[in-house]
Amino acid sequence: MANHVKLFYTILLFTITGSASSQPMSAASSDTSGPHFTSIEGPRVIMAGVRTDFTCSADCKPDCTYTWQVSGREVEGEAVTLTVDGHRDSIELECTATNPVSKDTQSTSKTVEINNPVMVVPSTSSIPVEGKPFSMICNGSGPGITTTWLKGHEPFPADPRMQFSENNRTLTFSSLLPSDVGFYTCVVTNSTMKVASRGYLLDFGTISVDIQGPHTVMAGVEQNFTCVPDCSMDCSTLWTFQQFPQGNFKARGTTITWTPARPGLVQNFTCVAENKLAQRMIQVTLRVVVTVPPTPSGSVIERPSIFLLFLVSLQLLFALSA
Repeated sequence: MANHVKLFYTILLFTITGSASSQPMSAASSDTSGPHFTSIEGPRVIMAGVRTDFTCSADCKPDCTYTWQVSGREVEGEAVTLTVDGHRDSIELECTATNPVSKDTQSTSKTVEINNPVMVVPSTSSIPVEGKPFSMICNGSGPGITTTWLKGHEPFPADPRMQFSENNRTLTFSSLLPSDVGFYTCVVTNSTMKVASRGYLLDFGTISVDIQGPHTVMAGVEQNFTCVPDCSMDCSTLWTFQQFPQGNFKARGTTITWTPARPGLVQNFTCVAENKLAQRMIQVTLRVVVTVPPTPSGSVIERPSIFLLFLVSLQLLFALSA
């Protein structure tokens, strides 16, 4: 009996000890999870020169650590503060959450648009012409703001032909020279911010465009229309429509192929040539009228000659007499 009691206590002690030793392992595994649902909180559009905060978060146990990639720069921490200068239209943010125990990671990214109200514009709609006066304005400059002009993102020496208005808001050339051609920007600075403007390309080049194609087409008949730019400076082209063409339509590069669906349609094709940096655009519109296709001519039925009828009649007569 004593041996049985001793065996019973031995088994009971082993069971309790085994259960106790297994509990920490179970607890450790249940205390580690994630990262899951990694996200970046912050606006999708920010203002150039204005400090803006972004926060990265994830479901993580224990708390994750966070690493940011911002324009090729690595930043550690849950939050990052940006003050963009305005040179770009957008910026890409990437955040990686890391579980400090399991070393598991999860990344997410976000594209943020940059709104820049500061820009260089011509003072008039006239295009720059060699030997003629020309003025540019730094929109966003004003009282209490320091304005610096740059050419090719670098300071440029003053010239007797150049005149700056109060606060440097306006730059005027008394007579343009070929050496004045270039990309101009301005930088505005006050006590709280510094913003680089969107730029302006001063160029003597010209832009024009034409459309090759018929003014009248027939329904059901395929036709080609080609946008032909004539630019002495870089330019891009784009087709636009007030009303999308009805029928079989496809566009490849500067050429449109169109098979009108029905007669009576009037379609306007507009081609735009543009250089955004020079802030120049020109467009041309071709008005196309769809007509009814010609009806096929009626079949001509030839009447048999009298001689042929006579021969057929004789043959029938001989056949009946036989």
